[in-house]
Amino acid sequence: KPRLTWDGCLAIILCILSFYIPYRVCFYWEQESYDEESILIFESVIDCIFALDIILNFLTTYTDEKTSMIVTSPRRIAWKYLRGFFFIDLIATVPFGYILTSSSFAVSNKLGKLGRLPKLVKFVRAARLLKLLRVYRLHDFIVKLEVQLNIHQGYSRMLKIVILILLVTHMVGCFWYLIGITGKGAEDDDLNSQGWVYRYYLDSSPRWRQYIASMYWSFSTLTTVGYGDISARTPQEQTFSMFMMLIGVTWYAFIVSSISTIMSSFDAQNKAFRDKMLCVNEFVRTTRLPTSISKQVRDFFEFKTKCSYQSSNYNVDELLGEMGSTLRADIMLHLQRNLIEKVPFFKGKVPQFVADCVSMFSPMVFYKGDFIVKEGTQADEMYFLTEGKAGIFYGSKLVAVIDKGSYFGEVGVLLGGIRRAGVKALMTCEVQALSKRNLNILLEEYPAVADELRQVAKERASIASKGGKSASSTSTSSTSEECESHDDHDTDNKAKNTSAALELEIDRLVESISKLRKELRGA
Repeated sequence: KPRLTWDGCLAIILCILSFYIPYRVCFYWEQESYDEESILIFESVIDCIFALDIILNFLTTYTDEKTSMIVTSPRRIAWKYLRGFFFIDLIATVPFGYILTSSSFAVSNKLGKLGRLPKLVKFVRAARLLKLLRVYRLHDFIVKLEVQLNIHQGYSRMLKIVILILLVTHMVGCFWYLIGITGKGAEDDDLNSQGWVYRYYLDSSPRWRQYIASMYWSFSTLTTVGYGDISARTPQEQTFSMFMMLIGVTWYAFIVSSISTIMSSFDAQNKAFRDKMLCVNEFVRTTRLPTSISKQVRDFFEFKTKCSYQSSNYNVDELLGEMGSTLRADIMLHLQRNLIEKVPFFKGKVPQFVADCVSMFSPMVFYKGDFIVKEGTQADEMYFLTEGKAGIFYGSKLVAVIDKGSYFGEVGVLLGGIRRAGVKALMTCEVQALSKRNLNILLEEYPAVADELRQVAKERASIASKGGKSASSTSTSSTSEECESHDDHDTDNKAKNTSAALELEIDRLVESISKLRKELRGA
């Protein structure tokens, strides 16, 4: 962070210099003496900052690309910097103007006098442009900022494009002004043979007026508009204009394509959603599904797509598949942290199991009145209710309510058979479905969790049996599969209210289930 802060301050200074130096060189080109003392002090301070940055680069660690280890060896750090941008930084830091104009650094008095010659003054002033070699650090800083602050790549690319547009346009405008003032002819010459600054009577105008006129020409030329109100007449202006026209065509195409790509990256997830829903709508029209089923299909894919982290730019499963198990688990725990907090079942479980489990989830949404589980269907999924409330129905009678955070349906999946009760959404419900195949994979890898689930399934099956016997005594159908129940606490409360006269029947049912489970294991 301290290094990032330093790089941020340096980036601000570079942005200022990128606009200051071309302006200072071109708009003060005809100034015969060197700069006033305040300007020299300002530039000396900047040079000192750049020199300090060179020293810090010799002391800053870096990450080895091959081993991903942080290199702290001073020798390796120095060697890497020397092979990299050291000489560019050195050239951009040397105060050529101060050396050539200061008597304390002059080799002789003659050299000191030469430093005050008009041509040498212009040469020294032009040497300031070498400081622009450090502009590459702006790109490095933006990349670091993107990684450290987790900024969307589109924003960082947009920032780089804006800086590049302003910098290039500014430099072109400054050099256009420089060509305009160096094209001055004799006083009795035709006005058309003089530079554009004199043709349009801007030579006596304020600096800001001259700068605006130069930037106006630069923008209109580089964007291929070219209004023509400021035109090229002298050979120097015409040559420069033709060169800028050639660059302007490429420049305009580059800017348009770059901004188009950046804007599409902002909308990548929405584009993936629209593409998916386009396919779903085409499927619904082709198959001519009934209106009720069509609505459920659209609602399902709309909810699933919005809950996923898919994008048109990447495939989540492919990215996670290339990672190690530990890193993949950490990512899944972070991505699904809100879901994990809603399910008490995950409390106390090993992180690897939780990560594997949520990675196998299939998100679903059901609206009020929709059946999550239909009575008489094959038990091939268990469910975790993350939002809303659902009811367990035996026939048309509501026998229990399932609250948010509960799971249900595991008894039929573990013991086999068909659903003998239905589960209907009492309000909008969001559930996570876990298929029978994936559940069996998890139970094989985590035996402790398998024992816990089987124990709960046994208890819930026994409670469902009690409810079934009690309901038959009143000639009312009740649930025989309260495996679709909500949590262990509610199960214990229902067990306390069970009639003692049915205990013998329950024991016999439990024994039969245990025998059946042993047979299934043997099979």
